[in-house]
Amino acid sequence: MKRLVRARHAIVGGEAVRDFAFVVDGERIVCVGEGGALAAANPDLPCLDYGEDRLLAPGAVNGHSHCYQILLRGWADDWGFERWRDDALYRIIPQLEPEELYWVALAAFVEMLGNGITTVVEFFYLNGAGTARLEKLVEAAIDCGIRLVVARAWMDAPQAPALFREDLAAARRDTLALAEELRSAGVMVCPAPHSLHAASPEMTRAAVDLARELGVPAHMHVAEARYEVEQVRARTGLTPIAFLDSLEVLGPHFVAVHAIWQTEEEKDLLAQRGAALIHNPVTNQYLGDGIADLAGLRRRGVRVGLGTDCDLRPCMYDEMRAAAFLQKTATLDGATLCAREAWLMGTREGARAVGVEAGDFAEGCYADWCVIDRTHPSFHPWSHPVNQLVYVSDPGIVVETFVGARKVSDRRRAQRYGNERIGAELRKVAQRLGLPLDHAAAPA
Repeated sequence: MKRLVRARHAIVGGEAVRDFAFVVDGERIVCVGEGGALAAANPDLPCLDYGEDRLLAPGAVNGHSHCYQILLRGWADDWGFERWRDDALYRIIPQLEPEELYWVALAAFVEMLGNGITTVVEFFYLNGAGTARLEKLVEAAIDCGIRLVVARAWMDAPQAPALFREDLAAARRDTLALAEELRSAGVMVCPAPHSLHAASPEMTRAAVDLARELGVPAHMHVAEARYEVEQVRARTGLTPIAFLDSLEVLGPHFVAVHAIWQTEEEKDLLAQRGAALIHNPVTNQYLGDGIADLAGLRRRGVRVGLGTDCDLRPCMYDEMRAAAFLQKTATLDGATLCAREAWLMGTREGARAVGVEAGDFAEGCYADWCVIDRTHPSFHPWSHPVNQLVYVSDPGIVVETFVGARKVSDRRRAQRYGNERIGAELRKVAQRLGLPLDHAAAPA
């Protein structure tokens, strides 16, 4: 059914617009224009009309997430990466049963929706024991209404937990079956060789070949930490991006996640091959990974999106803010990476990087949007709305979220999910896994 959506205040293409409207047909935007004119041209359409106290913003696009890592919040902190990986990630996550994973994923996705995220690329690597856990994650996404892209990890490294590992034939078979099964549900499935330390060169090539066959991006962690560069160079004589190019996997279909530690030549190579990058600035700070040269990459024309990665707090406004501030700090220039550029990386440009038609109010895009409360204490009427959301606002400023023109989150729903059933189920999971449930029990 068609309907008109009209807003007295909106953000379109990263710009503030007054009296804006669009027509929705099914899940897509089919027409955009000035509010009064579009309303006059479509007098018979039902109209969802937002007044002066609301701001309409396109839904944010979360280009990289590991939703199950919310279980590590608040206790696996302030550790070096190896301890965090071995004593938290590798110890806790493989214990998750499928039904438990449903509640963990649902909690993370509901939190994302409450923060205005409408699309998430979930990089999922609990695939070594079959498809049951991934099926539960997909079920959680469908139940809460978030737009899901599955980056289905491929891992064959012997040092990884058994639940993460599989052989190449099984990875290809199960990824193909999943892609076919979820096509009708509108879920994109992308092969995702985990990293150069967790997926063999043969598996990496096969995963990217399958991505080309399916016509979808391939996602891969690349050069997240400095030690990875040293390991790859010792093993291959090349730096990570250069080694990937020698495997002939770089191209417009390739999405590098992190890619912090690059040489100038590798940055040129990433741009020349047309690859995209998903930057995760909050997690990069949290784990002490480093600062990616976004300014240099964007200057070269590399497509860049943002992700929440370990989901410390899955809010793209936090990621936009961190991206901008880190670039200003790294370059010693407050003019580097302005608010609008950060905004676009978390919306329209991020959508383009991961191959989803979303992130903006434009014809052909999915009708995904969030409603901002302009009366919220953290919203200042003298501020430009994009600068306001990137630099100042709290996550609670989002009051409603729509995916495919369907309301999937509001303040009441987010509060109910957070304080009732989901909270109770998460506590059960934490108790079974032996997680610290109070400050006194947290490990030193």
